[in-house]
Amino acid sequence: MGNLLEVKNIVYTYGRIAAVDGVSLALGDSDSLGLVGESGSGKSTLGRCIAGLLTPQRGRILYQGKLINGRLHKEIQLVFQDSFAALNPRMKVEALVEEGLIIHKTADKEKRRRQVREMLQTVGVDPALLSRFPHQLSGGQRQRVALARTLILNPRLIILDEPVSSLDVTTGMRLLSLLQDLKVKHNLVYIFISHDLAVVRQICSRVAVMYAGKIVEIGDVEAVFARPVHFYTKLLLDAHPIPDPEQRKKINIRGEAADLLSPPSGCRFHPRCPAADQRCRRIPPPFVEVTDNHRVACHKAISS
Repeated sequence: MGNLLEVKNIVYTYGRIAAVDGVSLALGDSDSLGLVGESGSGKSTLGRCIAGLLTPQRGRILYQGKLINGRLHKEIQLVFQDSFAALNPRMKVEALVEEGLIIHKTADKEKRRRQVREMLQTVGVDPALLSRFPHQLSGGQRQRVALARTLILNPRLIILDEPVSSLDVTTGMRLLSLLQDLKVKHNLVYIFISHDLAVVRQICSRVAVMYAGKIVEIGDVEAVFARPVHFYTKLLLDAHPIPDPEQRKKINIRGEAADLLSPPSGCRFHPRCPAADQRCRRIPPPFVEVTDNHRVACHKAISS
């Protein structure tokens, strides 16, 4: 079977800054992919390109084999990090959730109203809140309304951009549990953008690590987390400890994130990497296979 989504060597720039610089990846029809990295690594820009909100200057994005560069697609939906900013403050909950059905002219008014109520119940929002405005809801309720807006269009792929980062721990855990249930119930594919590796481990089957606009390591979550190869991946894991500290090694990585106005030559991580040599400083590393479904762009992964 073919891939549900293919991203092929896409580039997106803001002026002179290449926020996404030659990224390629593929998602099968049962994947959940976590995108992780520091702020400014390009995660959210990549998500917006896939969602059709941004048009890459180079490269191709294919959904079910069809080119969709810069086009909104009903089956691909995006849940933003800031639900308060994402929801129109002048619209009530019912109108917010119904809006997509009206745009796509999917049903008459009575059927739409039934669908809205059913969807709100699915995501755990009391139908009694139908007449509320966004500012009258809690953060968790707003995020569930935002989720209902996407699910009501029956998407296959949902891009979730830091969906629990603004929520308290208990509310966030409840939302993650809901997302896991919805994935199974609605046969969904997720791209989960996060800085929290513990959340990615819980919700995703695969993970892609981004640094300075590029993917530096990608593979099955358990393989990458148990045997990280790229020093940047090791840095992220050290910053977010796994439950068993015996399985971790302290990695001493210096410096600040790369300046995208003047990115380093060779491997972009080399100014911060304790193992960098002249080859790392001069030559961009190709991807190499570590094991099945685990690849890394690092010269140190290649036998000398």
